Amino acid sequence: MKPRHILLALALPSVATVAVAQQDVTAQQNVSASQNPIALDSLAVVYYTDGVRLAAEERYGEALSRFEKALEVDPDHAPSMYGAAGVLARPGGDLEEGLGYSSRAVELDPANRWYKRQKGLLLRFGGRTDEAIALYEEMTRDAERFDIENFGALASLYYQKGRTDDALAVLDSAAMHTGKNPAILEARRGILMDAGRFDEAVEETEKYVAATPFDEINRLALAEMYAYGRRDSLAVETLKEVVAINPDNAAALDRLAGLYRDRGDTRLFFSTLRQLFLLDGVTLEEKIGRFESLAQNTPLYRRHFLEMGDLALALVTCHPGRDEVLELYSGHLMRTGDVEGALGLLKTRLDGERPPLSAFMRVIEVEAWLRRPDSVVVYSDRALAAYPDQTQVYLFRANVEQYLGRMEDARKTLDRALKSADTDSLRSEIHGAVGSLWHEEGDDRKAFKAYDKALRYDPDNAMVLNNYAYYLAEADRELSRALGMALRAVNLRENDATLLDTYAWVLYKTGDFAEAKKIMQRALPLDEDGGSAELLIHYGDILWALGEDFMATVYWKRARDAGYEPAAEIEERLSRTK
Repeated sequence: MKPRHILLALALPSVATVAVAQQDVTAQQNVSASQNPIALDSLAVVYYTDGVRLAAEERYGEALSRFEKALEVDPDHAPSMYGAAGVLARPGGDLEEGLGYSSRAVELDPANRWYKRQKGLLLRFGGRTDEAIALYEEMTRDAERFDIENFGALASLYYQKGRTDDALAVLDSAAMHTGKNPAILEARRGILMDAGRFDEAVEETEKYVAATPFDEINRLALAEMYAYGRRDSLAVETLKEVVAINPDNAAALDRLAGLYRDRGDTRLFFSTLRQLFLLDGVTLEEKIGRFESLAQNTPLYRRHFLEMGDLALALVTCHPGRDEVLELYSGHLMRTGDVEGALGLLKTRLDGERPPLSAFMRVIEVEAWLRRPDSVVVYSDRALAAYPDQTQVYLFRANVEQYLGRMEDARKTLDRALKSADTDSLRSEIHGAVGSLWHEEGDDRKAFKAYDKALRYDPDNAMVLNNYAYYLAEADRELSRALGMALRAVNLRENDATLLDTYAWVLYKTGDFAEAKKIMQRALPLDEDGGSAELLIHYGDILWALGEDFMATVYWKRARDAGYEPAAEIEERLSRTK
């Protein structure tokens, strides 16, 4: 537990406390008639009462105007001074003017504790600590009107002035009135910890915990102090006591799991985390966030895939039928190689009258990965039946069909997509997909014609600009135009490794090797895979052109290791260096 500057919970000032509100009027009805602001029968009271109503409705400007009208009628109307001070204490208000009103209210009615409390808070807000201390000392000496908030405020003020022992003494005095009080214990603990008196804080909390065997909050605080003091064994045992008192204490389980993790005890870490995942009191979003955070650690996931599976099953148990949980568990199955099991689980999301579109997409994606074209058609047809106007479904299906080598089917699907498209950006995307399809079939004339159409619909379609520029460069055609398109794409998406690679490659094709090298040095760190074969071979070629033969071979070999195809091209390049 990190030491913190103490803000006493039992004395924390807030604007809401200072601002006049209807509950203050209700409370004041309990004081004597001479102190009760609504007991005076006058026009000032009418304005005052209206001001209170407006303030309760958060119409603060109008409320201040009413309080000021009341004071025009009766310059000594203390309740209106109190109300005006509360409004002026709000953010953007004139704190000094508010303090003037509050001080005058106290002068007119020195027995009114509401007025004094407000003045004390305004003094604290204004940084007038010494004056605030004097006022709170006066209020805490009033034995007939004990108010724990005044003691807490005075302790806080003493501590701010460096009078730690005086602050603790004030809290002790408050405890004489209240007996054992968790709020006072927390305040004392905060002051001691913040003052570096760690052992005293621990000792006080240990005594309190020993006397209150079912107190979860202070046991948890004690465990945090043990952990902060590197007494991990005591911290663990104390947290286990909290969990024994209340097995649903999420904070204790979370901290306990963290200590086990820090110790390197993965068995207890995962078992404790599983307990946490089974709690209804922890949101599903928090649980998924924890799971995904662990899943990003690939070595940990591989070593503990069984334990990760238990966590995923805990989510399925606690949140049955939730789409995000089924997605998470199917992802776990995919990671462990059980693709069929994952697919079966994903298909359960398709039950019901109108499953979510994302559920269809996920199933189609896995079926495509398994190279099952008929299944892709079946599930995309089902998706289109449920969502007939979703152009993105057609685009996704066409992409899968292209991936599977079914070019004619992909073209037909894109024709259907074009008929359903209702925006120029979608039309641009579809024509761009048609262009890529024609290029893959070796017909660049039709490909470039499709790209031209795409750019007429959306001149800022970065991927079309990128692909068009790259294919022109590969064909050594219109390099000046290709360079302009590649630069435009990069300006649209500055941190995209693929677009930077294309720009560098066009520069290479134009003979500007030095600039191409600079751009590739920007692209490589942005490569999400950390080893895209296409980027690596391009960088090797650029280095070779600059005469940096040794480093060129390094990157060509890295491209080969990353799976560049055709491999013969790599071997041909490497043979140059022999």
